[in-house]
Amino acid sequence: MNKKKINDRKFIVNEIHKAAQLYKEQLVGKKFLYVFDGRYIEVCYKAENFRHLTGAETTLSAKRFYQYAVKRQLQSSQIYFTSRHPYSLCKKKLMHLCEIAVLAGTENFMLEEILTNTKSYRFGTTNLRFTLCMNKEYDDEGKEKSECYIAQSLRDEDCFRKSTAAYEVTHIFSKCNTDKKYSSLLFMDKRLNMKNLSDNIVSMIDERLLHMNSINH
Repeated sequence: MNKKKINDRKFIVNEIHKAAQLYKEQLVGKKFLYVFDGRYIEVCYKAENFRHLTGAETTLSAKRFYQYAVKRQLQSSQIYFTSRHPYSLCKKKLMHLCEIAVLAGTENFMLEEILTNTKSYRFGTTNLRFTLCMNKEYDDEGKEKSECYIAQSLRDEDCFRKSTAAYEVTHIFSKCNTDKKYSSLLFMDKRLNMKNLSDNIVSMIDERLLHMNSINH
């Protein structure tokens, strides 16, 4: 292996370590509520999906890859690149992956029914530079595992043309998985307030957050 390829792998591993820390600290163990078009979806970021989001190829299991990355123990010899997942794309994906936590709490668009060359996704969020694609998880019998959508794919494009519809996200809330209601408001369209939420969505929000927002407005 030539020196450039070795250095490329070392650089990517270092970026994976950085992304893993942000992913663990700001996304794993939380749920995010996205409100758009008068509707909403709940989104989760699972540890086992981190490997695929990086764009790197590896023989490690998704669980082991994430564990090594979080502990900064992933080795350059444990990843590689292919024509389908080249170094250049992996580099871009990791840059976006480090920005996912920001995307989860800032102005963005919700895309519906995204169709790629290899898979279809029910929803996706985009900031016009990259798209985070989401689907629900199903068990072996085809039953939904939960109401939550899972972030499954990170694409280096806005995906508008690959979706059937796009909507402005009006509100984004978050909570820990163990909490019953959403207690943090991460983003709200400046033209709107909590009164624009349907009763169904309001029932999912912590009363203290609703009270604080009504005072501020």
